[in-house]
Amino acid sequence: MNLSAMPTSIQQLPYGPALRRWMLAALQAVEPGAAVRRSLQRTGRTLHCAGRNWAIPAAGRLIVVGAGKAGEPMAQAALEIAGDLVESGCVVVKDGHSSRARLGPIALLEAAHPTPDARGLAAARQIAGLADRATAADGVLVLLSGGASALLPAPVAGLSLADLQATTAVLLRCGAPIQAINALRKHCETLKGGQLAARAAPAQVIALVIADVVGAPLDVIASGPTVPDPSTYGQIIEMLRAYQITDQIPQSVLAHVQAGAAGQRAETPKAAAAIWRNVSTSVIARNEDALAAAGQAARAEGWDVVELPAPFEGEAVAVGQRLGRRLRELTGTVQRPTLVIGGGETTVTLGTADPAAQGGRNQELALAAALVLAGVPNVGLLALATDGGDGASPAAGAFATGQTIRRAADLGWDVAATLAAHNTYPLWRSLGDALHLGPTRTNVNDLMLGLIWP
Repeated sequence: MNLSAMPTSIQQLPYGPALRRWMLAALQAVEPGAAVRRSLQRTGRTLHCAGRNWAIPAAGRLIVVGAGKAGEPMAQAALEIAGDLVESGCVVVKDGHSSRARLGPIALLEAAHPTPDARGLAAARQIAGLADRATAADGVLVLLSGGASALLPAPVAGLSLADLQATTAVLLRCGAPIQAINALRKHCETLKGGQLAARAAPAQVIALVIADVVGAPLDVIASGPTVPDPSTYGQIIEMLRAYQITDQIPQSVLAHVQAGAAGQRAETPKAAAAIWRNVSTSVIARNEDALAAAGQAARAEGWDVVELPAPFEGEAVAVGQRLGRRLRELTGTVQRPTLVIGGGETTVTLGTADPAAQGGRNQELALAAALVLAGVPNVGLLALATDGGDGASPAAGAFATGQTIRRAADLGWDVAATLAAHNTYPLWRSLGDALHLGPTRTNVNDLMLGLIWP
Protein backbone atom coordinates (compact mmCIF):
# COMPACT_ATOMS: atom_id res chain seq x y z
CA MET A 1 0.00 0.00 0.00
CA ASN A 2 1.36 3.39 -1.03
CA LEU A 3 0.48 6.40 1.13
CA SER A 4 3.28 8.64 -0.10
CA ALA A 5 1.12 10.45 -2.66
CA MET A 6 -2.36 11.76 -1.98
CA PRO A 7 -4.77 13.56 -4.32
CA THR A 8 -3.72 17.13 -5.10
CA SER A 9 -6.81 18.69 -3.53
CA ILE A 10 -6.21 16.83 -0.27
CA GLN A 11 -2.62 18.02 -0.14
CA GLN A 12 -3.79 21.61 -0.56
CA LEU A 13 -6.23 21.44 2.35
CA PRO A 14 -5.17 22.47 5.86
CA TYR A 15 -6.92 19.31 7.03
CA GLY A 16 -5.37 17.06 4.40
CA PRO A 17 -2.87 15.39 6.76
CA ALA A 18 -5.68 14.63 9.20
CA LEU A 19 -7.79 13.00 6.49
CA ARG A 20 -4.82 10.87 5.51
CA ARG A 21 -4.40 9.73 9.13
CA TRP A 22 -8.06 8.82 9.44
CA MET A 23 -8.04 6.85 6.22
CA LEU A 24 -4.96 4.99 7.42
CA ALA A 25 -6.63 4.28 10.78
CA ALA A 26 -9.59 2.78 8.92
CA LEU A 27 -7.41 0.50 6.81
CA GLN A 28 -5.23 -0.56 9.73
CA ALA A 29 -8.33 -1.59 11.70
CA VAL A 30 -9.07 -4.25 9.10
CA GLU A 31 -5.49 -5.39 8.49
CA PRO A 32 -5.88 -9.13 7.80
CA GLY A 33 -3.00 -10.46 9.88
CA ALA A 34 -4.10 -8.56 12.97
CA ALA A 35 -7.68 -9.73 12.45
CA VAL A 36 -6.54 -13.38 12.37
CA ARG A 37 -4.43 -12.92 15.50
CA ARG A 38 -7.41 -11.44 17.35
CA SER A 39 -9.63 -14.35 16.37
CA LEU A 40 -7.47 -17.48 16.53
CA GLN A 41 -5.43 -18.77 19.47
CA ARG A 42 -3.60 -22.00 20.25
CA THR A 43 -3.01 -24.03 23.40
CA GLY A 44 -0.98 -27.17 22.80
CA ARG A 45 -2.73 -29.02 19.97
CA THR A 46 -5.99 -27.13 20.48
CA LEU A 47 -7.11 -24.12 18.45
CA HIS A 48 -9.55 -21.66 19.96
CA CYS A 49 -11.89 -19.66 17.75
CA ALA A 50 -15.30 -18.04 18.21
CA GLY A 51 -15.79 -19.58 21.64
CA ARG A 52 -15.08 -23.11 20.46
CA ASN A 53 -12.12 -25.39 21.02
CA TRP A 54 -10.78 -27.47 18.16
CA ALA A 55 -8.42 -30.25 19.28
CA ILE A 56 -6.13 -31.75 16.64
CA PRO A 57 -5.21 -35.33 17.72
CA ALA A 58 -1.58 -36.43 17.58
CA ALA A 59 -2.43 -38.48 14.50
CA GLY A 60 -4.16 -35.53 12.85
CA ARG A 61 -3.02 -32.70 10.60
CA LEU A 62 -4.00 -29.08 10.15
CA ILE A 63 -4.57 -28.18 6.50
CA VAL A 64 -4.72 -24.50 5.56
CA VAL A 65 -6.63 -23.46 2.44
CA GLY A 66 -7.98 -20.15 1.31
CA ALA A 67 -8.65 -17.57 -1.34
CA GLY A 68 -8.86 -13.81 -1.59
CA LYS A 69 -6.93 -10.58 -1.79
CA ALA A 70 -5.99 -10.80 1.90
CA GLY A 71 -4.74 -14.37 1.58
CA GLU A 72 -1.03 -13.83 2.21
CA PRO A 73 -1.23 -11.84 5.48
CA MET A 74 -4.01 -14.13 6.71
CA ALA A 75 -1.92 -17.22 5.97
CA GLN A 76 1.17 -15.65 7.56
CA ALA A 77 -0.70 -14.97 10.79
CA ALA A 78 -2.33 -18.40 10.80
CA LEU A 79 1.05 -20.07 10.38
CA GLU A 80 2.52 -18.00 13.22
CA ILE A 81 -0.29 -19.17 15.51
CA ALA A 82 -0.71 -22.79 14.45
CA GLY A 83 3.00 -23.42 13.82
CA ASP A 84 3.93 -27.09 13.64
CA LEU A 85 0.29 -28.16 13.52
CA VAL A 86 0.19 -27.08 9.86
CA GLU A 87 1.02 -30.01 7.61
CA SER A 88 0.08 -28.58 4.21
CA GLY A 89 -1.92 -25.87 2.54
CA CYS A 90 -2.75 -23.79 -0.50
CA VAL A 91 -3.95 -20.18 -0.64
CA VAL A 92 -4.73 -18.35 -3.90
CA VAL A 93 -4.60 -14.55 -4.20
CA LYS A 94 -5.16 -11.95 -6.88
CA ASP A 95 -2.27 -11.10 -9.18
CA GLY A 96 0.14 -8.74 -7.44
CA HIS A 97 -1.07 -9.65 -3.95
CA SER A 98 1.67 -12.12 -3.01
CA SER A 99 5.34 -11.48 -2.26
CA ARG A 100 6.46 -15.11 -2.29
CA ALA A 101 5.56 -18.57 -3.61
CA ARG A 102 5.36 -20.34 -0.26
CA LEU A 103 4.84 -19.79 3.44
CA GLY A 104 6.47 -22.90 4.85
CA PRO A 105 4.10 -25.78 4.06
CA ILE A 106 1.52 -23.43 2.51
CA ALA A 107 1.68 -22.77 -1.23
CA LEU A 108 0.80 -19.22 -2.32
CA LEU A 109 -0.62 -19.02 -5.83
CA GLU A 110 -1.79 -16.08 -7.92
CA ALA A 111 -4.73 -15.97 -10.31
CA ALA A 112 -6.88 -13.48 -12.21
CA HIS A 113 -9.68 -11.35 -10.79
CA PRO A 114 -12.51 -10.51 -11.48
CA THR A 115 -12.68 -12.87 -14.46
CA PRO A 116 -11.38 -16.34 -13.48
CA ASP A 117 -8.52 -17.94 -15.38
CA ALA A 118 -6.73 -21.27 -15.76
CA ARG A 119 -4.44 -20.52 -12.82
CA GLY A 120 -7.46 -20.11 -10.58
CA LEU A 121 -8.82 -23.40 -11.91
CA ALA A 122 -5.55 -25.14 -11.07
CA ALA A 123 -5.55 -23.62 -7.58
CA ALA A 124 -9.15 -24.71 -7.02
CA ARG A 125 -8.25 -28.27 -7.99
CA GLN A 126 -5.33 -28.23 -5.55
CA ILE A 127 -7.53 -26.95 -2.73
CA ALA A 128 -10.24 -29.48 -3.57
CA GLY A 129 -7.64 -32.25 -3.40
CA LEU A 130 -6.50 -31.14 0.05
CA ALA A 131 -10.09 -31.04 1.29
CA ASP A 132 -10.87 -34.45 -0.20
CA ARG A 133 -7.94 -36.04 1.65
CA ALA A 134 -8.92 -34.66 5.07
CA THR A 135 -9.92 -37.27 7.66
CA ALA A 136 -11.89 -37.19 10.90
CA ALA A 137 -8.63 -36.64 12.81
CA ASP A 138 -7.74 -33.55 10.77
CA GLY A 139 -8.58 -29.89 10.94
CA VAL A 140 -9.07 -27.66 7.91
CA LEU A 141 -8.47 -23.95 8.41
CA VAL A 142 -10.14 -21.91 5.66
CA LEU A 143 -9.09 -18.27 5.07
CA LEU A 144 -11.46 -16.21 2.93
CA SER A 145 -11.48 -12.60 1.80
CA GLY A 146 -12.66 -10.39 -1.04
CA GLY A 147 -12.11 -11.80 -4.51
CA ALA A 148 -12.32 -15.43 -3.44
CA SER A 149 -15.25 -16.23 -5.71
CA ALA A 150 -13.35 -15.33 -8.87
CA LEU A 151 -10.10 -16.86 -7.63
CA LEU A 152 -11.61 -20.33 -7.02
CA PRO A 153 -13.34 -21.39 -10.24
CA ALA A 154 -14.30 -25.05 -10.09
CA PRO A 155 -16.97 -25.81 -12.72
CA VAL A 156 -19.33 -28.74 -12.32
CA ALA A 157 -19.16 -31.62 -14.78
CA GLY A 158 -20.43 -30.49 -18.15
CA LEU A 159 -19.32 -26.87 -17.74
CA SER A 160 -15.94 -25.39 -18.64
CA LEU A 161 -13.78 -22.56 -17.42
CA ALA A 162 -14.75 -20.69 -20.59
CA ASP A 163 -18.41 -21.05 -19.58
CA LEU A 164 -17.65 -19.50 -16.18
CA GLN A 165 -15.64 -16.70 -17.78
CA ALA A 166 -18.40 -15.82 -20.21
CA THR A 167 -21.03 -15.96 -17.47
CA THR A 168 -18.94 -13.74 -15.18
CA ALA A 169 -18.55 -11.15 -17.93
CA VAL A 170 -22.31 -11.00 -18.49
CA LEU A 171 -23.08 -10.73 -14.78
CA LEU A 172 -20.53 -7.97 -14.17
CA ARG A 173 -21.93 -5.85 -16.99
CA CYS A 174 -25.61 -6.27 -16.16
CA GLY A 175 -25.41 -4.54 -12.78
CA ALA A 176 -26.68 -7.50 -10.77
CA PRO A 177 -25.84 -7.40 -7.04
CA ILE A 178 -23.17 -9.72 -5.71
CA GLN A 179 -25.83 -11.84 -4.01
CA ALA A 180 -27.32 -12.77 -7.37
CA ILE A 181 -23.94 -13.25 -9.03
CA ASN A 182 -22.72 -15.57 -6.30
CA ALA A 183 -25.95 -17.58 -6.21
CA LEU A 184 -25.31 -18.56 -9.82
CA ARG A 185 -21.66 -19.32 -9.10
CA LYS A 186 -22.63 -21.61 -6.22
CA HIS A 187 -24.82 -23.72 -8.46
CA CYS A 188 -22.35 -23.97 -11.34
CA GLU A 189 -19.28 -24.87 -9.29
CA THR A 190 -18.09 -27.51 -6.83
CA LEU A 191 -16.46 -25.57 -3.96
CA LYS A 192 -18.91 -22.75 -3.38
CA GLY A 193 -22.24 -22.81 -1.54
CA GLY A 194 -21.07 -24.99 1.35
CA GLN A 195 -19.42 -27.55 -0.91
CA LEU A 196 -15.86 -26.99 0.33
CA ALA A 197 -16.96 -27.87 3.87
CA ALA A 198 -18.84 -30.89 2.54
CA ARG A 199 -15.71 -32.11 0.75
CA ALA A 200 -13.64 -31.71 3.93
CA ALA A 201 -16.10 -33.68 6.08
CA PRO A 202 -15.68 -35.41 8.47
CA ALA A 203 -12.72 -33.18 9.32
CA GLN A 204 -13.15 -30.21 11.64
CA VAL A 205 -13.45 -26.97 9.64
CA ILE A 206 -12.62 -23.51 10.95
CA ALA A 207 -13.26 -20.64 8.53
CA LEU A 208 -12.08 -17.07 9.11
CA VAL A 209 -13.68 -14.49 6.84
CA ILE A 210 -12.93 -10.87 6.00
CA ALA A 211 -16.27 -9.50 4.81
CA ASP A 212 -16.41 -7.74 1.45
CA VAL A 213 -20.22 -7.79 1.15
CA VAL A 214 -22.52 -5.22 2.75
CA GLY A 215 -24.02 -6.67 5.93
CA ALA A 216 -21.47 -9.52 5.99
CA PRO A 217 -23.83 -12.33 4.88
CA LEU A 218 -21.76 -15.49 5.22
CA ASP A 219 -23.58 -17.30 2.43
CA VAL A 220 -22.61 -14.55 -0.03
CA ILE A 221 -19.03 -13.68 0.98
CA ALA A 222 -16.68 -15.72 -1.23
CA SER A 223 -19.85 -17.53 -2.38
CA GLY A 224 -20.12 -19.20 1.03
CA PRO A 225 -17.88 -22.27 0.67
CA THR A 226 -18.18 -23.21 4.37
CA VAL A 227 -21.80 -22.30 5.23
CA PRO A 228 -25.25 -23.59 4.23
CA ASP A 229 -26.58 -22.18 0.98
CA PRO A 230 -30.16 -20.86 1.10
CA SER A 231 -30.30 -20.08 -2.62
CA THR A 232 -31.87 -22.43 -5.17
CA TYR A 233 -31.80 -23.17 -8.87
CA GLY A 234 -35.32 -21.76 -9.13
CA GLN A 235 -34.22 -18.41 -7.72
CA ILE A 236 -31.42 -18.25 -10.27
CA ILE A 237 -33.89 -18.71 -13.11
CA GLU A 238 -35.86 -15.76 -11.71
CA MET A 239 -32.69 -13.64 -11.48
CA LEU A 240 -31.72 -14.36 -15.08
CA ARG A 241 -35.17 -13.26 -16.21
CA ALA A 242 -35.19 -10.16 -14.00
CA TYR A 243 -31.93 -8.90 -15.48
CA GLN A 244 -32.91 -10.04 -18.98
CA ILE A 245 -29.73 -12.05 -19.49
CA THR A 246 -31.21 -15.51 -20.08
CA ASP A 247 -30.15 -15.37 -23.72
CA GLN A 248 -26.74 -13.86 -22.94
CA ILE A 249 -25.17 -16.52 -20.74
CA PRO A 250 -23.75 -19.67 -22.36
CA GLN A 251 -26.39 -22.21 -23.32
CA SER A 252 -24.52 -24.88 -21.35
CA VAL A 253 -24.90 -22.82 -18.17
CA LEU A 254 -28.57 -22.11 -18.85
CA ALA A 255 -29.24 -25.81 -19.52
CA HIS A 256 -27.51 -26.76 -16.27
CA VAL A 257 -29.56 -24.28 -14.22
CA GLN A 258 -32.80 -25.34 -15.91
CA ALA A 259 -32.03 -28.99 -15.17
CA GLY A 260 -31.40 -28.06 -11.55
CA ALA A 261 -34.68 -26.18 -11.30
CA ALA A 262 -36.40 -29.30 -12.68
CA GLY A 263 -34.86 -31.41 -9.93
CA GLN A 264 -32.34 -33.12 -12.18
CA ARG A 265 -29.26 -31.72 -10.39
CA ALA A 266 -28.36 -32.00 -6.71
CA GLU A 267 -28.89 -28.84 -4.68
CA THR A 268 -26.09 -27.21 -2.69
CA PRO A 269 -25.85 -28.21 1.03
CA LYS A 270 -28.66 -26.70 3.09
CA ALA A 271 -28.88 -25.88 6.81
CA ALA A 272 -30.28 -29.30 7.78
CA ALA A 273 -27.14 -31.14 6.62
CA ALA A 274 -25.28 -32.97 9.39
CA ILE A 275 -21.87 -31.62 8.35
CA TRP A 276 -22.42 -28.23 10.01
CA ARG A 277 -21.92 -29.64 13.53
CA ASN A 278 -18.21 -29.78 12.74
CA VAL A 279 -17.90 -26.39 11.03
CA SER A 280 -17.32 -22.91 12.44
CA THR A 281 -17.31 -19.81 10.23
CA SER A 282 -16.55 -16.37 11.69
CA VAL A 283 -16.33 -12.87 10.27
CA ILE A 284 -13.13 -11.33 11.65
CA ALA A 285 -13.13 -7.90 9.93
CA ARG A 286 -15.85 -5.84 8.27
CA ASN A 287 -16.70 -2.39 6.95
CA GLU A 288 -18.05 -1.23 10.30
CA ASP A 289 -14.65 -1.84 11.92
CA ALA A 290 -12.94 0.47 9.45
CA LEU A 291 -15.58 3.19 9.87
CA ALA A 292 -15.41 3.00 13.65
CA ALA A 293 -11.63 3.41 13.58
CA ALA A 294 -11.82 6.47 11.31
CA GLY A 295 -14.45 8.05 13.55
CA GLN A 296 -12.49 7.33 16.70
CA ALA A 297 -9.33 8.86 15.22
CA ALA A 298 -11.19 12.02 14.17
CA ARG A 299 -12.84 12.45 17.56
CA ALA A 300 -9.46 12.06 19.25
CA GLU A 301 -8.27 15.07 17.23
CA GLY A 302 -11.24 17.17 18.28
CA TRP A 303 -13.47 16.79 15.23
CA ASP A 304 -17.19 16.16 15.33
CA VAL A 305 -18.25 12.99 13.55
CA VAL A 306 -21.50 12.35 11.69
CA GLU A 307 -22.19 8.70 10.98
CA LEU A 308 -24.46 8.02 8.03
CA PRO A 309 -27.16 5.63 9.23
CA ALA A 310 -27.14 2.84 6.65
CA PRO A 311 -24.70 1.21 4.24
CA PHE A 312 -24.91 2.72 0.78
CA GLU A 313 -25.94 0.43 -2.04
CA GLY A 314 -27.34 0.88 -5.54
CA GLU A 315 -26.09 2.62 -8.66
CA ALA A 316 -22.97 4.63 -7.95
CA VAL A 317 -24.22 7.83 -9.61
CA ALA A 318 -27.51 7.84 -7.68
CA VAL A 319 -25.73 7.17 -4.39
CA GLY A 320 -23.20 9.91 -5.14
CA GLN A 321 -25.99 12.39 -5.76
CA ARG A 322 -27.62 11.50 -2.44
CA LEU A 323 -24.33 11.81 -0.57
CA GLY A 324 -23.63 15.13 -2.26
CA ARG A 325 -27.02 16.46 -1.17
CA ARG A 326 -26.44 15.28 2.40
CA LEU A 327 -23.04 16.95 2.58
CA ARG A 328 -24.50 20.13 1.09
CA GLU A 329 -27.22 20.15 3.77
CA LEU A 330 -24.70 19.64 6.54
CA THR A 331 -22.48 22.52 5.40
CA GLY A 332 -25.14 24.93 6.61
CA THR A 333 -25.51 23.37 10.04
CA VAL A 334 -22.11 22.34 11.40
CA GLN A 335 -20.38 24.66 13.86
CA ARG A 336 -17.09 22.79 14.10
CA PRO A 337 -14.87 20.83 11.73
CA THR A 338 -16.81 17.65 10.98
CA LEU A 339 -16.01 14.26 9.49
CA VAL A 340 -18.93 12.51 7.80
CA ILE A 341 -18.40 8.76 7.49
CA GLY A 342 -20.26 6.06 5.64
CA GLY A 343 -19.60 2.74 3.99
CA GLY A 344 -21.06 0.16 1.68
CA GLU A 345 -20.67 -0.81 -1.96
CA THR A 346 -22.38 0.52 -5.03
CA THR A 347 -22.78 -0.97 -8.48
CA VAL A 348 -22.21 0.29 -12.00
CA THR A 349 -24.31 -1.02 -14.88
CA LEU A 350 -21.89 -0.88 -17.81
CA GLY A 351 -24.36 -1.82 -20.54
CA THR A 352 -22.74 -1.11 -23.90
CA ALA A 353 -19.86 0.95 -22.50
CA ASP A 354 -16.52 0.70 -24.27
CA PRO A 355 -14.61 -2.21 -22.66
CA ALA A 356 -11.51 0.01 -22.75
CA ALA A 357 -13.13 2.63 -20.50
CA GLN A 358 -11.32 3.21 -17.20
CA GLY A 359 -13.17 3.95 -14.01
CA GLY A 360 -14.87 2.46 -11.00
CA ARG A 361 -17.85 2.79 -8.71
CA ASN A 362 -16.08 5.09 -6.24
CA GLN A 363 -14.83 7.42 -8.97
CA GLU A 364 -18.35 7.62 -10.40
CA LEU A 365 -19.82 8.20 -6.95
CA ALA A 366 -17.35 11.00 -6.23
CA LEU A 367 -17.95 12.68 -9.59
CA ALA A 368 -21.73 12.52 -9.20
CA ALA A 369 -21.37 14.03 -5.72
CA ALA A 370 -19.11 16.75 -7.13
CA LEU A 371 -21.89 17.83 -9.50
CA VAL A 372 -24.19 18.39 -6.51
CA LEU A 373 -21.46 20.12 -4.49
CA ALA A 374 -20.33 22.43 -7.31
CA GLY A 375 -19.47 25.84 -5.90
CA VAL A 376 -19.93 24.83 -2.26
CA PRO A 377 -16.93 25.97 -0.18
CA ASN A 378 -15.20 24.07 2.62
CA VAL A 379 -16.36 20.59 1.73
CA GLY A 380 -14.61 17.49 0.42
CA LEU A 381 -15.46 13.86 -0.25
CA LEU A 382 -13.03 10.93 -0.39
CA ALA A 383 -14.56 7.72 -1.80
CA LEU A 384 -12.34 4.65 -1.90
CA ALA A 385 -12.30 0.90 -2.31
CA THR A 386 -10.58 -0.59 0.73
CA ASP A 387 -8.76 -3.17 -1.41
CA GLY A 388 -7.00 -0.39 -3.31
CA GLY A 389 -8.60 -1.25 -6.66
CA ASP A 390 -11.64 0.61 -7.94
CA GLY A 391 -13.14 -1.10 -10.96
CA ALA A 392 -11.24 -1.05 -14.24
CA SER A 393 -8.61 1.46 -13.18
CA PRO A 394 -5.34 1.68 -11.22
CA ALA A 395 -6.98 3.96 -8.64
CA ALA A 396 -8.61 3.16 -5.31
CA GLY A 397 -11.05 6.04 -5.66
CA ALA A 398 -11.09 9.82 -5.86
CA PHE A 399 -11.38 13.04 -3.86
CA ALA A 400 -14.01 15.62 -4.83
CA THR A 401 -14.54 19.20 -3.66
CA GLY A 402 -16.84 22.06 -4.50
CA GLN A 403 -14.28 23.15 -7.11
CA THR A 404 -13.96 19.81 -8.93
CA ILE A 405 -16.52 20.55 -11.65
CA ARG A 406 -15.09 24.00 -12.41
CA ARG A 407 -11.58 22.60 -12.62
CA ALA A 408 -12.74 19.76 -14.89
CA ALA A 409 -14.53 22.23 -17.18
CA ASP A 410 -11.38 24.37 -17.37
CA LEU A 411 -9.57 21.30 -18.70
CA GLY A 412 -12.29 20.70 -21.29
CA TRP A 413 -14.07 17.78 -19.65
CA ASP A 414 -17.77 17.10 -20.30
CA VAL A 415 -18.63 15.60 -16.91
CA ALA A 416 -22.04 14.24 -17.91
CA ALA A 417 -20.60 12.49 -20.96
CA THR A 418 -17.71 11.13 -18.91
CA LEU A 419 -20.13 9.60 -16.40
CA ALA A 420 -22.30 8.16 -19.16
CA ALA A 421 -19.23 6.53 -20.74
CA HIS A 422 -18.06 5.12 -17.37
CA ASN A 423 -14.64 6.57 -18.19
CA THR A 424 -14.03 8.60 -15.05
CA TYR A 425 -10.43 7.68 -14.24
CA PRO A 426 -8.84 9.85 -16.98
CA LEU A 427 -10.73 12.88 -15.61
CA TRP A 428 -9.62 12.28 -12.02
CA ARG A 429 -6.06 11.60 -13.17
CA SER A 430 -5.95 14.87 -15.10
CA LEU A 431 -7.07 16.76 -11.98
CA GLY A 432 -4.51 14.96 -9.84
CA ASP A 433 -7.34 13.80 -7.58
CA ALA A 434 -7.35 10.06 -8.25
CA LEU A 435 -6.34 8.12 -5.13
CA HIS A 436 -3.57 5.61 -5.84
CA LEU A 437 -2.94 3.16 -3.01
CA GLY A 438 -1.97 -0.04 -4.78
CA PRO A 439 -3.06 -3.35 -3.22
CA THR A 440 -3.93 -2.94 0.46
CA ARG A 441 -4.34 -6.74 0.85
CA THR A 442 -7.63 -6.34 2.64
CA ASN A 443 -11.17 -5.74 1.40
CA VAL A 444 -14.15 -4.58 3.45
CA ASN A 445 -16.18 -2.79 0.77
CA ASP A 446 -15.92 0.95 0.27
CA LEU A 447 -15.46 3.97 2.53
CA MET A 448 -16.79 7.51 2.21
CA LEU A 449 -15.02 10.18 4.27
CA GLY A 450 -16.57 13.62 3.97
CA LEU A 451 -14.92 16.76 5.33
CA ILE A 452 -16.83 19.91 6.31
CA TRP A 453 -15.27 22.87 8.03
CA PRO A 454 -16.91 26.21 8.90
